[in-house]
Amino acid sequence: MQTVTQLDERRRSKRHPDGKRLRAVGERFQQMVPVLLDSFFSQVDDFLFNLAEKGGVDSTDYFNVLRVMRRRKVDIRQSIIQEIDEWLTGGAQKAVASEKEGADEQGVDFDSLTLMDDIELDRSLAVDSFVVRTFEHSGDEWLAFRERMTVLTCAKQLRDRDTPYNPVALGQIVLSQLESVDAPFSVTLMMFRLFDDLAIQSLVNFYRSSNIWLIDEGILPNLKLLQRSQNPSSRNVNAETIAQLSAALAEAQPGGYPGAPSSFSQVRGPFGAVPEGSMTSVGAGAARFSNSSGMMINQEMLQQMMSSMSHIQTMPAPMAHDLPELKNWTSKQAEVVARQARGTLEAGTVSLVAMLFEYILDDENLSAHMKQLLARMQIPVIKVALMDKDFFTNTDHTARLLLNRMSRAASGWRPDARLESDPLLDGMEKIVSQLNHAFDDDLTIFDTLLDEFDNLLNNYRKQQQYQLADIRKVEEQAFEEHQNQDRALLFIDALLEGEQLPKGIESLLRTHWYRLMKNIFTKQGDSKTWRNSARIARELVWSLQPGVQLSQASRFSQVVPKLLEAVAGGLKAVGLSEAAIGSAMTTIQQYHEKHQKPSGEGIWDAQEKLEQFSAQTEKAEALVEEVPPLPVDEPVVELKVADLSYYMDQVEALVIDQWFDIELADGRVERGCLTMIIGGGSKYVFTNYTGEKIAERSAIGLAMSLRNEQFVLIDDDPLMDRMIESVVADLDKASKPDLNP
Repeated sequence: MQTVTQLDERRRSKRHPDGKRLRAVGERFQQMVPVLLDSFFSQVDDFLFNLAEKGGVDSTDYFNVLRVMRRRKVDIRQSIIQEIDEWLTGGAQKAVASEKEGADEQGVDFDSLTLMDDIELDRSLAVDSFVVRTFEHSGDEWLAFRERMTVLTCAKQLRDRDTPYNPVALGQIVLSQLESVDAPFSVTLMMFRLFDDLAIQSLVNFYRSSNIWLIDEGILPNLKLLQRSQNPSSRNVNAETIAQLSAALAEAQPGGYPGAPSSFSQVRGPFGAVPEGSMTSVGAGAARFSNSSGMMINQEMLQQMMSSMSHIQTMPAPMAHDLPELKNWTSKQAEVVARQARGTLEAGTVSLVAMLFEYILDDENLSAHMKQLLARMQIPVIKVALMDKDFFTNTDHTARLLLNRMSRAASGWRPDARLESDPLLDGMEKIVSQLNHAFDDDLTIFDTLLDEFDNLLNNYRKQQQYQLADIRKVEEQAFEEHQNQDRALLFIDALLEGEQLPKGIESLLRTHWYRLMKNIFTKQGDSKTWRNSARIARELVWSLQPGVQLSQASRFSQVVPKLLEAVAGGLKAVGLSEAAIGSAMTTIQQYHEKHQKPSGEGIWDAQEKLEQFSAQTEKAEALVEEVPPLPVDEPVVELKVADLSYYMDQVEALVIDQWFDIELADGRVERGCLTMIIGGGSKYVFTNYTGEKIAERSAIGLAMSLRNEQFVLIDDDPLMDRMIESVVADLDKASKPDLNP
């Protein structure tokens, strides 16, 4: 069952556009344009001269245009700047009022109702290409800028072409002024493409610098939560740091084994206290310690310890569900080894490994079964750390890779009814058992076991792929069908929803005009011709509203002649005979005449009906611009897009195979993996460790879920890296004086 998330009262309160900051951004745009134009006119001279120098049939045209451009470039430059200034003064959104659908009677360009010729189509495509390339090159900078403009304008939502300071107007104005040179249109397009290349970088810089300024002004600071802080000292741990940690821990032995939590509870963290004076300073995140009084372990003692540990590692572990007993078991294991190493520097190494496994047992991302399984690797890992000091510093050490990869795979695993035959758990159980029963002092066993685990994981994922392939096929097919929806049919259905029109006129729209729009979209896609054909249909239905001739008589008298001409032209384009077209025009005109003076309706009633019509056609107009969002099974979200910008940044940074704790509709929390992103971000699909789909979200729905902590990202940094970072950070804290005792 869907739920609706409401905004709090502060978010619902009425807000007003931030005119001061909008004007400040406009001034930045205003300053950019002259510099851009100077660069363009400097290069267009050389560009045309080089074309003319090459000779050929067009060389005369190039020379003629070159002469005109040199003579008129100052005037053209000034005209562009003047038009840009007027555009900025008008709000810097639409280039001309005629392009705004549903414009008022003063702003309607009735000639735009006619269908375009080839040059008009080329003109439209040139500007569209410039706009699309600008958005592509600007990437996240444009998206962030658009969100901040949404906040400043207090709009419910802004599409790209409605966003202040978008590139549409700049392209239209410059191309229009270049056409005033009266050059062959092919040459004009070549000059515009030169401008296009220069302007894109200028606009990218404008959006970037504006974002930086708006961040400083406190408008949606563009924070990236997923870019976790990297501690250089712990991410790139060197041998000296590990030696210092081990030395400090070797000194910390007032009782029990070094690092035992019960003996060193005065220091926060999983590793116990550091004795006073053993830590002299902490710099750049790496602890520096005084020399330990311990000695290096000799070979005979090491052999005795290895023999003892070989016996310990084969001992059975407590049941998985008894976590306190499991923690006690691992502590006692480490304590036995630490006693043998007492008085040596290796005692600190044992403590450091013990901390690692305390960290594992405290990791909330691991299930009880996986904790028990990984805990059984403690003694073999202590052996490795004593035999090979590179274990802590070499991120490619096979023992370290095995532990990291197994913990990574374990983070998404959860027990279910198939526990007794779970391939991942069974496979990892065999590897751990083999390690405990076969590992003595030959480190090459980790190479073998790492290969075994990689094969296990690959086979496990292959098994999942069959199920995931079915899910992917269904999802991609649904997306493909959604993208290939009949946009013309969707528009006509939405436009006529709830309308009561004469049968002949409704048939005209549903049959002939639909066929016209479908052909246009098939051949030209989202072009100006497509938008004009939709506008003609809308204006026709508008003209048929009862009372329109009473409440908007002036606009009606101006629109209808051009409207009828455009409708007739469209019907002719789809092959209707002159007689059929004449009959359709007669039907429309008779309906207009019939409603010249609506009976029993006052002007206020008529106006109210027109307002209802405008609201009703918003859905149809949205379908002209873009395909409706892909349906996603998720809670309904009532929230301004701008309010989610902070979390949308996180969504855009997500990658496949990241794990989340997901709160489902019934309140249960299940571990899920981001398995597929459908349609470039239209839908995010999450599956559990067996490959079963458990959730899906749109981009905005996922952002909302992150905001409400219904989706919580699981840290997937390597286990060893996280543990060492935690140790260094806690030792760092312990070394600093408490300023607030």
